[in-house]
Amino acid sequence: MKKLILALLAVSAIGVANAQKNSILVYGNTGISTNKTDNGGGSENRSFNWHINPGAGYQFTDNITVGVQGGIWSIFDENRTSPKLGTWSRNAMEQREWQAGAFFRYTKTFSPIFSMFTQLDLSYVSGQNVSEMETRVVDNATNSIVETLIYGYDYYSGFQGMITPMLAINVHQGLALNFGIGGLGYRTISYDTPKSPSPINAAIDQSNFYVNFGQQFSFGITKNFACKCKTGNVKPGDDLRPMKVDEDDE
Repeated sequence: MKKLILALLAVSAIGVANAQKNSILVYGNTGISTNKTDNGGGSENRSFNWHINPGAGYQFTDNITVGVQGGIWSIFDENRTSPKLGTWSRNAMEQREWQAGAFFRYTKTFSPIFSMFTQLDLSYVSGQNVSEMETRVVDNATNSIVETLIYGYDYYSGFQGMITPMLAINVHQGLALNFGIGGLGYRTISYDTPKSPSPINAAIDQSNFYVNFGQQFSFGITKNFACKCKTGNVKPGDDLRPMKVDEDDE
């Protein structure tokens, strides 16, 4: 009986270890946030942010996955002011960006449920900054509204690399929930010549190295297709094979 229990445990461990090999990995995360703040005196701030980041790859071994990844996101901030003096103003900034590239993932399995992986993302980035400044003033002399609008936009492109460690919790046959608390990366972008003669925010080239461990929380979902493993424990009889038994064997 003892040998039978050990054999079943070994079958369970092997089934999990070989579960992800030669499978297709699909993952992604998305998010959306909105905020509105009343500053008093007729002034308020609004923001609306969203992002989508999918990826797909092939798992060559139990530990190594290589594939493609990308994403698109938008950040919008706006301030509106309407004092009692009759002047209305609006300042808005929106940044849109898309990314595309490759990823390399190394996974270490600790149990049928828990594993950790570190993923390297290498991406080409391209985006646009849009700025708007609008004012409306009441001219009492002519009893009319004088409106001023300044609009500017800049295009940019560049490269970024990110290393992100995450904890994975296997939920059901290749479906896992992923949790992270940041990572480290490098990003460099350069701007094209502004298309507006007087952009609100001056665009300058940027190169940044950043570490944000413990400063942000991320959540994602991964799914391995063509995965023949079973999550959790393996029931007796799940992996029984025909065996030749001699009469002298006990």
